[in-house]
Amino acid sequence: MLGRPVGEIVRALEGPGEAVDCDHPPCPLRGGCRLRGALRAAQEAFLASLNQVRLRELVTDPPEPVLLSLALPASAAASPPQEGL
Repeated sequence: MLGRPVGEIVRALEGPGEAVDCDHPPCPLRGGCRLRGALRAAQEAFLASLNQVRLRELVTDPPEPVLLSLALPASAAASPPQEGL
């Protein structure tokens, strides 16, 4: 399982659908639209790039220093969260 490409996993979770559903509700431009094909090609390129990454690379040996560097600075953690953000 850990050797599986991430793109395959995303496909299994997301299913065979397109990134944008032009049929529900029906788009009035779908008969002559060229964007749908471009989006389909972009989706395939995205999944192909994810196939270069194995699940093992994402879940094993998390580098602690990097994870700790992602923590909020002390000043941001001390201030209350702003509404609407």
